[in-house]
Amino acid sequence: MQPIKTTAEIKKFGYEIGDGFAVVVSLDGNLYILFFVLMYHEEENYTWLKWLIGLFVAVVLLIVARPFTTVKSTERGVVYKFGAVNSKLWEGLHFVIPVVESVKRIPIIPQQMEIWIAVGDGGAITKDNQTIGADITVFYKFPDAEILNIARNFWTEVLQQKIKKDTIEAFKQAIGSKTIFDVAQTQEEIRAKVKEVAVAKIGTYPIIIDDIKVSNYDWSEQFDQQIAQTMKIAQEAKQQEQQLKKVEIEAQQAVKKAEANKEAERLNAEAMELKGKGVKAYNDAITSNQRNMELEIELKKLEIEKIKAEKWNGQYVPINNYGPIPVSYSSKLLGQ
Repeated sequence: MQPIKTTAEIKKFGYEIGDGFAVVVSLDGNLYILFFVLMYHEEENYTWLKWLIGLFVAVVLLIVARPFTTVKSTERGVVYKFGAVNSKLWEGLHFVIPVVESVKRIPIIPQQMEIWIAVGDGGAITKDNQTIGADITVFYKFPDAEILNIARNFWTEVLQQKIKKDTIEAFKQAIGSKTIFDVAQTQEEIRAKVKEVAVAKIGTYPIIIDDIKVSNYDWSEQFDQQIAQTMKIAQEAKQQEQQLKKVEIEAQQAVKKAEANKEAERLNAEAMELKGKGVKAYNDAITSNQRNMELEIELKKLEIEKIKAEKWNGQYVPINNYGPIPVSYSSKLLGQ
């Protein structure tokens, strides 16, 4: 294609492509600017074209320089001015001076680090000189308030190396106090110890350890078999101990039952004795009551005789088996 040299050629070019053309420019993937360039057909010089080209070049330079940056809600930005930490950026769109300023980002959401400790030279050593490996997962985060401190004095890679180093040392320390058989039986205790020691080692570093998980313990196949055998023996011993306790409990229950039966017999004998005494007392009471009634009857008779004696007029009143004889009839009997 031949260069456009004359106004007529420019007009012809403008008519061929239309009255204008659009240029879309992307800034940092977020900001879009639309340039609409009109073709002037009446101008007889190239001044407007020079300005247009200059503007276009300036826009391209701005795009290449990337003066705008976006910070997400899950991170914080750190502005470096001539290579030195200058300020902190929160989420949103920010303008930075090209060449003079640059931005690095630090995540503030929880992070996860996977650490694999292999069996062998790098593994943890138990107190019975066996090497142990494991998968360790560390859940951590960088405090929002410590972002500038991290940028000035550590940076994230340094802190991550610190987490890894201290966690491995904590694991080795926790394993060093156990035998290989303890490891198989106290894994939750080991996990808690690893977290405790790791947090203490990290100390004042700008890191928050939320949790540590230890899983997939690894040791030699020979010790796998030995552990299985030992655990089987321990389980059998525990079952025997439980059986012995059961026998002891049953024996104690039998003794208590015998004692209870003996006590029941004693109480039954006492009850029978009391029952006998009660019957005798009851019979005695009945006899006593009967005697009292007889005495009471005799007293009544005496009272009647007394009353009769008090009311007697001195005349003899014969009686027969049926009671007193009328006076008139008794007089005839006596010849009166």
